[in-house]
Amino acid sequence: MENKSQMTRHIHDYLRQTIGALSVAFAIAMPVVVGAAGFAVDLSMAHMVKQRLSNAIDSAALAAAASAGGSSTAAIQSKVEQFFYKNYPLDKIGATFDLKVSVSGDDITVSAKSRYDTSFAKFLGVDEMVVSAKTTVTREILGLEVAMVLDVTGSMSTNNNIGALKTAATNFLNVLCSNSACSSLVKIGIVPFANTVNVGPYGLGKNPSGSTYDTAFVNNPSNKSFNQSSSTQWWGCVLERSSPQDTQNEGSGWKWNMYNNSNGGINNGCNKSYVLPLTSVYGTIKAKITSLAASGNTLSNIGMVWGYRVLSPEAPFREGAAWNDVTVKKVAILMTDGDNNIGGAYSAYGEWSTLKLTDRNLDTKLATTCQNMKNDGITIYTITFTSSIDTTTKGYFRNCASSTDKYYDAPSQTNLLNAFEQIARELSNIHIKS
Repeated sequence: MENKSQMTRHIHDYLRQTIGALSVAFAIAMPVVVGAAGFAVDLSMAHMVKQRLSNAIDSAALAAAASAGGSSTAAIQSKVEQFFYKNYPLDKIGATFDLKVSVSGDDITVSAKSRYDTSFAKFLGVDEMVVSAKTTVTREILGLEVAMVLDVTGSMSTNNNIGALKTAATNFLNVLCSNSACSSLVKIGIVPFANTVNVGPYGLGKNPSGSTYDTAFVNNPSNKSFNQSSSTQWWGCVLERSSPQDTQNEGSGWKWNMYNNSNGGINNGCNKSYVLPLTSVYGTIKAKITSLAASGNTLSNIGMVWGYRVLSPEAPFREGAAWNDVTVKKVAILMTDGDNNIGGAYSAYGEWSTLKLTDRNLDTKLATTCQNMKNDGITIYTITFTSSIDTTTKGYFRNCASSTDKYYDAPSQTNLLNAFEQIARELSNIHIKS
C-alpha cells in the first residue's frame, strides 16, 4: 500500500497535468466566452443607436411635413437633412448613412441607416452592426383657425422683447404658411392687448382701406372717424361690457362705448395696435405682426375674450367656422410678459380710481373666459414670458391651457422663440404612419 506521501505526490502530478490541459482549453475558449458575454452589451448599444436613429428621422420628417406646403422634393430633402443632423449630430455613437427621402402626394417617407462598431462581438468576428429606421408622415387635411392673443404692454419694450415677440410670431406664421403663402384652410387672427383691446376701423364697420366690413358694433355718439393720426378722432380702443359679458362671446347686443373721460379724451391710454380678424392672406398677417408696438398695462383677460370673439362665427367678427364644424380646429394662443394690473391707468373698465376691481379679479375673469372657450371646443395654448411673472399668474395660465403640455414658461427670448415654434409644429396637423 502506498504511503501517504506517495499518494499526495500522485495527486499533485495529476492536478498539474489537468490544470495545464484546462489552461490550454480555456485560452482557446476565452474569446468565445468573452464574445458571447459581450454580445449582449453590443446588442443593447445597437438598440440604443436604432432608437436614436428612429427619433431623428421622425423629427426630421415631421419638421419637413410641417413646412412642406407646395415645396419641391429638393426643398423637402434639404429640410429633412437639416433637422436630421440637428437631432443626430456626427459625434453621436453610430455613423449614419444612406439617408433617403421620397415624396408621394401628401406623404413624406424618410429612411436612414447607422453603422455601430462593436466592442465585444468582434471576438466572434462581428466587427460592426448596421441598423435601419423608416417613417412616413402625412399632413391631415383639416382647417385651422388660430387667434394669437399677444401682450403688447409697455414692459414688452424692455430689452426689445417686443422685437423677439415679432420674430416668434413671424416664425410661427412661416411654419404654418410656407413660401409666403397660406393655404385657404389656414386662417390666423392677431389680437394685441394692453389696457384694453383696439378693434380698429372694424368697430365702425370699415376695413382699413375704408371699404365696408360689416355692421358697426361700436357706439359712436360723437360721430368720430377712425383716424390714428389725429388726437381728436378715434384710435380704435373700446370699453368692455359689464360682468359676466366680459367673459363671454355672444352673437348680438354688441354695444361698446368709445373712450370718453375728462382727463385724456377718447384715446386715453389707447395702444394703437389693433385687431386683425381671421385671414389666410400671408402678407396681411405678417404686416400686422410687424406693426405691433408696446405701451400700456396688462389686462390679459380682455385680450383673451377678444381672441374668443375673433374665433367666433358670430358678430362682431364673423370669419370663424361654425362651432360644430368638425373639419376645423380652433386654437387660441395667449402670451403675456406680466401679471394682470388694473391700477394706475385708464382701461377697458374705465377710470381705475373709481373701480372696485383688483388684479386677482382679472385673474378670475381670465379663468372664466378660458373655461367658456374650452366649452366651445377651442384648444388653448398659453405662454408666460420672462421670469418676473409671479407663481399665481403662472398657475392661472397653466390652468387656462387645454392641458399642462400646452402651457409654456419662457423666461428668455430664446425660450419664447422655441415655444412658438413648437406650438406651430404641433398645429401642423401631421401624424406618423407605421
